Amino acid sequence: MKNDKVMPRVLIAGANSGCGKTSITCGILKALTDRGLKIQSYKCGPDYIDPMLHTHITGQTCRNLDPFFSVEGDLRCLMAKDSRHADFSVAEGVMGYYDGIGVSCEKSTHTVSVATDTPVILVVNVKGMSHTMIPIIKGLVGYRDNPVKGVILNRCSKGLFEMMKPELEKETGIRAVGYFPQKEGIHIGSRHLGLMTASEISNLDEVISLLGEMAEECIDIEALLALGREASPLPEVNPPALPARKRARIAVAWDKAFCFYYQENLEILEQLGAELIYFSPVRDTELPEAACGIYLGGGYPETYRRELSENVSMRAAIREAAREGKPIFAECGGFMYTCRNLIETDGSSMPMLGLVPTDVEMTRRLSMQFGYVEVEGNRDTAFFKKGEVIRAHEFHYSKAGQRGDAASVRKSTGRSWQGIYVLDRVLSGYPHFYFHNCRSVAERFVEMAEEFCR
Repeated sequence: MKNDKVMPRVLIAGANSGCGKTSITCGILKALTDRGLKIQSYKCGPDYIDPMLHTHITGQTCRNLDPFFSVEGDLRCLMAKDSRHADFSVAEGVMGYYDGIGVSCEKSTHTVSVATDTPVILVVNVKGMSHTMIPIIKGLVGYRDNPVKGVILNRCSKGLFEMMKPELEKETGIRAVGYFPQKEGIHIGSRHLGLMTASEISNLDEVISLLGEMAEECIDIEALLALGREASPLPEVNPPALPARKRARIAVAWDKAFCFYYQENLEILEQLGAELIYFSPVRDTELPEAACGIYLGGGYPETYRRELSENVSMRAAIREAAREGKPIFAECGGFMYTCRNLIETDGSSMPMLGLVPTDVEMTRRLSMQFGYVEVEGNRDTAFFKKGEVIRAHEFHYSKAGQRGDAASVRKSTGRSWQGIYVLDRVLSGYPHFYFHNCRSVAERFVEMAEEFCR
């Protein structure tokens, strides 16, 4: 079309979770960045940690592409908006290529690749295989209509790759772009929510440099770039202009305890006229001056529970802000912080904000109340109306004594539970919201902050 623009790009998808796609994606991002290219990265799905790694490597803020939150046209526009000034874009998939909601292919990495028509390079762990990898890869390629153009063999030796490459390309019709050998010492640590955050890995730059060197040595970067240039054009999309007048200042918690935010959420708040000012509930002793609202995002409050609990002046400042009527939006880790007490698995307890009348207790296993959900208002509140349905996501290794009854939360399986507190102008619950699909919630948040400013 007339206003479409060629935006070279690839999507690195995995045959399964744990196949090595994050390490390989990080290596590719490092190799491309070292070549002097301006790279825009993306992460499929509701992930916060992989985007931090991407951002650390490229120096450009990684974006989420989530087909549960965004329809296909929106996915194309979101990718186009942030790729328009990049030399090349790289998206990383989530789980296996076809793994979607429940046991379906719906809302999967495959959905993103088709919606954006982005050339896909599969990552397949072939340890312990030789010829068997061919029917496996052939099955993945032929299962559905898709833009799969290449494959990278993980945990594969150079010798095996060179022997398999001609046969693999002949049988599958896609390009064997490269391989990644199994090497000790190149490891990004993990814990219960997935990979550790970028700021927590002491030797991150060393590991990333090694991954970049491996990618340059073992992957045909020129072939990868060539496949990316085959991508169809995307519409030229410019982000909305920010309003000249700031309506309200919103304090955003950002430190080692709270760092899980969708970049789109922050930008939508700014588009609505909010001035975002960042603070640390761990380190700071008071809220930013003239803050009219507070955003407590997700993260790891349990890891820093002692610092949060012992920061008595900050806890008092946030409680006073709630009493004054400043709107507070708290999700997941932020919800845990607003509870009365945070109880560890050993039974030890530390007081938190006490804005909602429940304790939260850490668990050794992932809560069964997790995954993509729909939140439906049970009554009119300051943030949403009765019957209003909002798509969200939950993932937590903790449980609350009470979840709040302002909204019901349900999964595609039909399971449901009560899930959110709205007490006056405080919204607090486990679900992570994505403002792109519930802009009205963000609008009400900013409006309440503006009202308080007056």
